[in-house]
Amino acid sequence: MNRLLLTALLLIASSFVGAHNVVGGVYTIGDTIEGEAGFSNGDMAPAGIKVIVTDMQGASLGQTETDAEGIFRFKPSRYVTHHFTLDLGAGHTLALTLAADELPAALAPTQAPAATAVTAAAAKPATTLNSQIEAAVARQVKPLRRELRELKEAAGLRDIVGGIGYILGLCGLAALLRERKMCKETA
Repeated sequence: MNRLLLTALLLIASSFVGAHNVVGGVYTIGDTIEGEAGFSNGDMAPAGIKVIVTDMQGASLGQTETDAEGIFRFKPSRYVTHHFTLDLGAGHTLALTLAADELPAALAPTQAPAATAVTAAAAKPATTLNSQIEAAVARQVKPLRRELRELKEAAGLRDIVGGIGYILGLCGLAALLRERKMCKETA
């Protein structure tokens, strides 16, 4: 009887344990790379988590840290693919990649001849307006990105069926142990 009670308690306790994955995203806003890191349960990475930035060969490009909302910012200086690595502790690591073609246009190698001073002066107001529009759109899109990541991490049919199988397996184990105990008592 005690084992049956213990098994029931373990089943109930296991239903409250929720595993979570590390999730994040990285994107360009203006001339800065912005990223966010957190867990699939909605908790964001704590402030002060070191973010190591490397290129494809592993050469260091710099580092930054997360803020209180799990967001980090990095100003790129080279037109290369950027890899971001975060260690959130307890075995939780996150690796993110931003391709070179997603970097700010100012870093891209120029193919055209140098612009004249008149052309550059005329383009400056347009560039300022473009960066303001980009920043405004990024503020609106950020919550949508977070919701999409949470939906991707939500429990699917495979997870539900696996959980039911786990519970049935524990019940079968409890029944086996109970049957053995009854056989010993009758013998």
